[in-house]
Amino acid sequence: MAQITMQVISVDNDKVVLQGQRASACASCASKSTCLSVSEEHPALLKAELSSTSSYRLGQKVTLNCQDNFLLKAMLVLFMPALLGLVGFALLANNLFASSFQENIEHINLGASLCGFALGLLLSRHLVKPIIGQLNQQLTLKALTESNND
Repeated sequence: MAQITMQVISVDNDKVVLQGQRASACASCASKSTCLSVSEEHPALLKAELSSTSSYRLGQKVTLNCQDNFLLKAMLVLFMPALLGLVGFALLANNLFASSFQENIEHINLGASLCGFALGLLLSRHLVKPIIGQLNQQLTLKALTESNND
């Protein structure tokens, strides 16, 4: 289970805004508006805005948990169509045009692979919409108990 410790920086009705130290090399996300994202004013920090019915206090530390299989599913939906388009369109163009345009086949393959990559990215954007809807159900927040030693 993927887990990160974050701090509550804002509470507004049923929305909680969290901020925590960035633990990975990921600098951006395709779904910044609904998911963890790199804070614009502090690039080393993550910011998350989630809906929650629990009562949280400003400054409270919480852990944000997500199932590994959900993360794997999201990564596959994001990256596989673009990768398959990149390789598949290049192979298809090579098979269709290699005998007819031998002197320009590298340019044809490059153009076809770029078109396949772009179409794969568009398909990824379409396929990720249901996953974004499932995100709030997959994320769990747990308040950390504060020690009395402070």
